[in-house]
Formats: sequence, C-alpha cells, structure tokens
Amino acid sequence: MTTETPDAEAAYWSPICQLRSELKFWVRMIWREGSSIQEGHWGMLLTIPVKGYLEGPGGPIPLRHVERVEVSTNTIKGGLAGRPLQLIDVKDEILQGLEGTRAIWTLQDGTWTMDRFFTDEPVQLIRIANPFQVKARA
Repeated sequence: MTTETPDAEAAYWSPICQLRSELKFWVRMIWREGSSIQEGHWGMLLTIPVKGYLEGPGGPIPLRHVERVEVSTNTIKGGLAGRPLQLIDVKDEILQGLEGTRAIWTLQDGTWTMDRFFTDEPVQLIRIANPFQVKARA
C-alpha cells in the first residue's frame, strides 16, 4: 500500500493527461479487478475526474487499482468516408513530452487493435507504470 497523497498522484498523472490532450495519442488502461487483470479498450481519454481516480476510455478507475496506462506510438489518420487508413508514428513526440514528467515508463513491442479498422497491428507501446497502485496480496 502506498503512503503517497492524492496531491502526489495528481502531480504524477496530470502532466501525462495534459500531454495526451495536446498530442492526441491513443491510450488504454490496465487495472486489477479482484485477482484478475483487466485490459480496457483503446481510446482518446485520459483525465483525473476526481482525486484518487484516473479516467480512461472505459470510465473512471480508482488509482489504487490501475496497474499501468499503455500508449500507442501510432495514431490514426483517415479510414472514414472512403479515405484510406494511415498509421502515423508519433513516438518521438510522445517520448519528448514524457521527458518533462515524472512518468516511469518502458517501451515495448506489442499489438494494437481498433474495432472496425484493424486487428493485432504491430506497434511499440509506451507502458506508463502507476506507482500508486495497491499490490494484490499473495
């Protein structure tokens, strides 16, 4: 269990939420529900609606349950109204923005699925750890 305050949580996550808003990258949250790990769907929302919660594409989750936030290093352009779908690499912009935050992150290869557009597209994921999660008891 963490001894950090909600102000420390906001100091950690607010700059990341702001960066998401500025660069418009895709995110999903990974959280613990009981003894299982849940993966949210990809979307464009990341905010702190109230102290102690992080809200992503699937709604608000108590920060103590959030394992990490994953960021796609690609963004989508086109794909609607007959325009061809393009995946645009925004990794450098995201990594440059993360330099000015307290984020604890890793870069890993993974896949990205967007319903109605593509399935299991190879992508590099930026995994931002949540240092405020409550670890599950063994």
